[in-house]
Amino acid sequence: MVFREEFRLESDGILLAAALFVPEDASLHPGLILCHGMPAGPRLSGEQVGSGEEDPGYPELAERCARAGFVTLIFNFRGTGQSGGNYHPLGWARDLEAVLDWMGQLPQVDAKRIALLGSSMGAAVAMYVAAHRPEVAAVVSYAGPAAMGPRPNPADAVERLRESGLIRDTDFPPDLDAWSRESVEISPVEWIGKISPRPLLLLHGDADDLVPVENAFTLYQQAGEPKELRLLPGAGHRFRSEPAALETALEWLLRSLV
Repeated sequence: MVFREEFRLESDGILLAAALFVPEDASLHPGLILCHGMPAGPRLSGEQVGSGEEDPGYPELAERCARAGFVTLIFNFRGTGQSGGNYHPLGWARDLEAVLDWMGQLPQVDAKRIALLGSSMGAAVAMYVAAHRPEVAAVVSYAGPAAMGPRPNPADAVERLRESGLIRDTDFPPDLDAWSRESVEISPVEWIGKISPRPLLLLHGDADDLVPVENAFTLYQQAGEPKELRLLPGAGHRFRSEPAALETALEWLLRSLV
């Protein structure tokens, strides 16, 4: 049995929708934070905390992680799902740091064994945060991009994000150029080397048509030890649509967080 609790968590004064999944036994557990990627459609596709009939989404993944022995936390980054705020990369990094701080205080969690598992943009944010926060014990990146450049036309990008619901306020961003540069600042290839000596797993589907598999090779080359790269035959870009991805990640995490 797994206990589930939904709640709101504050980051920069923004309320983030979150849910915690706790194994039923009373022992101390490793912690695991799941970080979703960029939504593929209006608002609902970044819905980490909620789920739909056709796509059970992250809650089902979190429950499986809890059954494997992890106190697991899922949340919506700012600008997605039921969380407030507007999308910007450094804001997502601050959201993850706030979640990490919160989980580290839980009595059920061994604060020395908290791992991050991110998908796509969530993987980029996880690697950036891990590079800056030594209390992160391990990182799993699924379909993580190696590098992210500035938006070629940031005004058009903001308009597309506004149409999709990730930017909600009419006066956001206050500085268009600074907003565009945030992607460059968190670019994983610049930070992945600072995760060492904590273990890192790079997972990538060889059928990923959004983030080519070459990104995984670039990240692996720049990462320090201990590191591992695993390619999943036939797997695409969406983490929650690839059962083998979660199975591989859990097996590696259970081995790495002993």
